[in-house]
Amino acid sequence: MSKVHVWMGISSVDNDTFNEYFKIDYSDPDRDIDDPNYKVCEFCKDINEKVYDEDWIGVYWEDKLTDVDEFIEELSVDDETMVEIRNICNQKGLDKVNTMFYYFDPEIEITNVNKLYNGLHYIGLFETDF
Repeated sequence: MSKVHVWMGISSVDNDTFNEYFKIDYSDPDRDIDDPNYKVCEFCKDINEKVYDEDWIGVYWEDKLTDVDEFIEELSVDDETMVEIRNICNQKGLDKVNTMFYYFDPEIEITNVNKLYNGLHYIGLFETDF
């Protein structure tokens, strides 16, 4: 993957509730994703997909507000991109956060960049070293 989508912010829900947003329905192994009864996860709905690759997502959660730089350092991006992400966070009023998630998939398009995704701001799509 050469690009990563990044979301950051302050989540006010507990970790289990936050993670429900990403939960893929494996309750019936015989149910196909095209089955009308297949329960599409909230993250999938937000990225306009029926399923996502769980191997390409990362979620970071802290119990306290932490400087945004500590979260940015978890991303596989170069220093110039780190500065770009920090500047976007500053523009959105995010100098301290407690949650970040990212997803490696350059093919999905986030159409509503101003929406909160599971309570977090969409920061953008960035080149990655990964």
